[in-house]
Amino acid sequence: METSENDFTLLVEVINKFREKVKAAGFPDLHLNGVLWGLRGELINENLEQLNINSATSYVWIHHNALPDFPTTEYEKAAETYFKTLKFGGGANGLEKPISNMSTPYHINVTMGWDSSPRTRNAPDWMTRKDYPFGPVIINNTPYFFKKYLAKAKGLTMEKPEDERIITINSWNEWGEGSYLEPDNTTGYGYLEAIKEVFGD
Repeated sequence: METSENDFTLLVEVINKFREKVKAAGFPDLHLNGVLWGLRGELINENLEQLNINSATSYVWIHHNALPDFPTTEYEKAAETYFKTLKFGGGANGLEKPISNMSTPYHINVTMGWDSSPRTRNAPDWMTRKDYPFGPVIINNTPYFFKKYLAKAKGLTMEKPEDERIITINSWNEWGEGSYLEPDNTTGYGYLEAIKEVFGD
């Protein structure tokens, strides 16, 4: 059977069966949160509605905005670019338009960092390639700046209805992509403490 890239017939069938099984097990329903990776902005509302997705989010900031500086981009610059995209659009993979244009609730993402260079061979051509994993690295992603953007995300999220006050974080343990909250020898529990300080009340 030939299908177009926007034909989600089989996926919709699977999701509907999943929901049926959840209800048969005694739960009221399933809340599905979709990551906006690979969806085009002009079809975002249509796609999410067709899939019966309850909410959407992002996996990592760089999926929507290429890091502007190579080989490194400052954390604050990456963060401000993402938050500007949420408000005004201009990004990629579902954030071509402001999130206010989305018919599905969008949960803001806070990315703690990005460094996919551990997945490279440190080959001589690393500085000339721009494809994954040879991309730019986010630098100066300290617990201090992470906390700053958690607070910004919280402020924006508190303006939403109570049942939409959710934030996603990249990531718990993406060591191979330099995005992990787990304690390490450099920052200790710094990132976890930042979460506690912002959301612990």
